[in-house]
Amino acid sequence: MGVRIETVIVRPKRQHLFGASAAQNDMKELSEKFDRLVGSNLVVVFDFSDASSISGSYLRATIGWSLNCGRMHAEGATRSDFSDPWSLRPIAIYPVVAAKARETVWEIHDFLKHRDMTCLLVNPEEEPPYNEVQILGSLDEFLLLTMHKISVMGSASAQSLKDASNDNITVGGWSNRLTALLAYRMVLREKIRKTWKYETLGKEQKPWD
Repeated sequence: MGVRIETVIVRPKRQHLFGASAAQNDMKELSEKFDRLVGSNLVVVFDFSDASSISGSYLRATIGWSLNCGRMHAEGATRSDFSDPWSLRPIAIYPVVAAKARETVWEIHDFLKHRDMTCLLVNPEEEPPYNEVQILGSLDEFLLLTMHKISVMGSASAQSLKDASNDNITVGGWSNRLTALLAYRMVLREKIRKTWKYETLGKEQKPWD
C-alpha cells in the first residue's frame, strides 16, 4: 500500500457496550493521536469481537463520530467548536470494525444504513490492505463497482479509470465517484505530482448479508 497509514486498535473487553461516556473513555488513548497526525492516515479498528450487544449512543460516539470527522477531512471542512474535546473536527481517520456476534454486526449495519454511512467489516488479525472486507451500511452500487475497479488496478486516478473503462463516463464523473468514496472513508488517497491516486483498504469487497 503506497499511502502512508498508521493502524490503531480499540478493543473494549466487555460483553455489553452502552453509552457515549463509556465510548469516549474507550477512545481516550486514541484521542491523543488525533492532533499529532502529520502526513499519514489513521486506520482505527474498532474491535467489538467480545460484544454481544451495543447501543446507538455507543456507536454514535465511536464509529459515527470517526466517520463524521473523516468526512470533514475529506471535504476540507474546519472545526468550529473548540470547547468540547469531542466536538467534530477534520481528522485523517478511517474507522473499520470487527465483530463476531451477528446481532452486534446487525446493530452496526442498521445504525449506519439509517444515517447514509458505511464502514468496512474486517478481520482484526490482518493489516490493511485487508484480503476481504464486507461493507456495512449504505453504499451506492456504482460506488461499489468503482471500488472493485480500483482494487483490480491496485491504485487509480479519475483519468486512469476513464482510460480503462468502456463506460461512457467523463473524467469529471469518475472524479465525483472517487470524491464520494473518500467522504465515505472507503478509499485512501495520495497526491503524486499533480494527480490524486486512490487505493482501497480491502482487496476484495462485498456487501454484508
